[in-house]
Amino acid sequence: MTTETTVATGNARRHSTQSHEPRWPVILMTPDVSEAPDAPTETEYVVRANYADAIAEAGGIPLILPYNTWNLASALALADGIVLTGARPGTEVTGARRQFEIQLVEQALKAGKPLLGICHGMQLIGECLGGEFQTELPAAAVSHIPQDIPDVLAHEIIVEQGSVLTDWVGKGPARVNSLHRHALAGQGRFRVAARAPDGTIEAFEGDTDGFCLGIQWHPEYRLSELDRNIMRAFVDRSAEAAVRKARSASSAGSNRVRERLAQLELALPEASSPPGAFSGAVRTGNIITVSGQVPLKDGVVLQTGHLGACVSIEEGRECARWALLNALAQLEGAAGGFDNILGFVRLAGYVAADAAFERHGAVVDGASELLRELFPDRWAHARIAIGVTSLPRGVPVEVELTAVVGDEA
Repeated sequence: MTTETTVATGNARRHSTQSHEPRWPVILMTPDVSEAPDAPTETEYVVRANYADAIAEAGGIPLILPYNTWNLASALALADGIVLTGARPGTEVTGARRQFEIQLVEQALKAGKPLLGICHGMQLIGECLGGEFQTELPAAAVSHIPQDIPDVLAHEIIVEQGSVLTDWVGKGPARVNSLHRHALAGQGRFRVAARAPDGTIEAFEGDTDGFCLGIQWHPEYRLSELDRNIMRAFVDRSAEAAVRKARSASSAGSNRVRERLAQLELALPEASSPPGAFSGAVRTGNIITVSGQVPLKDGVVLQTGHLGACVSIEEGRECARWALLNALAQLEGAAGGFDNILGFVRLAGYVAADAAFERHGAVVDGASELLRELFPDRWAHARIAIGVTSLPRGVPVEVELTAVVGDEA
């Protein structure tokens, strides 16, 4: 796990706000289960509210994850981070929960999803990383179950220098709450970050590709700044994962458009700089308006002239297609990728033509039909085709485009 020893609260969410990418990461929480032997239909998934409250306070969206292995891959695709919660005090987790969580951890580690294990969750992740599950705690002066509810600071922890916790503990000795009868022991693909005075492992960092942190106490009670820093850091790493996921999706959407272009033996040109005192594209809310684009190919005007004189209908249609390609190049940059485009509002086509020419719509069809081929699921748009006496640089066609983008764009 690559770690940083500072907590910049909300950095990923501030960055994502500036780049119009997802703000709030989705955090899945594993629940306990409350079974009713005499009424199996009344079995309940149970998660203490303070887990969800702590995640929400740190900027995440908490959701309960049922023990369904058949849709686990889909759930992981939705998740930006995962919390394995503790068990109910004084109880063992069920076999169904344990087997589900083992599969969850294995797949989450493979996918590089940020993981936070709390109490039982820490022990199970540690086991998956090669550690040993210890059913008895050492006989020592430290009480790991000082009371039934861990709402007070119970004992000190010794933080390993250079660990991810080092800069989170603040000044003075670190104290934590406690409520556990079992522990993690041995060695594995993790580095111990903190121990209790009796040697019990209180925190570890996973030696994994993604963020992986195990905490033996219950930071969701938020009794100290260390507790809050842990929750903030986890949610921030999950927010960073959400940003990467959005960028990947945008890249995939752009790739699909480029694949369709390749099939048509076309390519998206580089977005050209405006030749005047205006922007190539402007976003207002969820609307992007692309300034009028002329038919440039490799930065050179494709053709000049007027329809009805020296430019044929087919040549005009080709000019309309290239004008649209230049508009799409501007749009991709303004939207942060074609996958962020929800649909189109209007395509305006301006056709330089002789006074007797009447087939302006047939010329602009070149742009509309290409838009349909590149975005078959969201191409529909309103349109206007206007005849004019002349256009910039002597071109026969100019195209203006307006699109709708999502909140994440």
